[in-house]
Amino acid sequence: MDVEKQPEPVPLGVAKELLEKELSVRENRLRCVDCGHFQAVPDVEPEADKSEGEEDSEEYTGPICEKCDSQRLILIEQIQYEHKLALDHVRLITQATPEQGSQIMEKVIELEHVNDYYAAKIVDVLPMHADDVRSIFARERFSLGHDEIDTIISTVKETMGV
Repeated sequence: MDVEKQPEPVPLGVAKELLEKELSVRENRLRCVDCGHFQAVPDVEPEADKSEGEEDSEEYTGPICEKCDSQRLILIEQIQYEHKLALDHVRLITQATPEQGSQIMEKVIELEHVNDYYAAKIVDVLPMHADDVRSIFARERFSLGHDEIDTIISTVKETMGV
């Protein structure tokens, strides 16, 4: 009987670093339809230079290819919208650094009812009250003792400097 190995639980601080590392090497680019040249997307579109006497005969339609001066550039998106949303979300909700997360995980994994999954959840939630700890373990058929709850809360507070 082959049992699939479950992936190792990872705290959000580690996931944030992995996402930032992966997405930092990607960037959206422009590709020229005529010559195939790739170039960076300009931050702000430049305004067309006009003399006082000129009329609006030539309008700026977009960026110009650096190689062949063509205006037929298309956007090649290497960072997907969903990736940006995921990174923004994890940045918003991550409170513990990966170092703080690993310290908390090392200390709480020694408790009787805490496995890797629950250790990662404790790092993600950072419980400060007994009800927060109970909500993490709510789906289990056992209930944590007061000593375990107090140990989890004190570990989190001590590591986070609260």
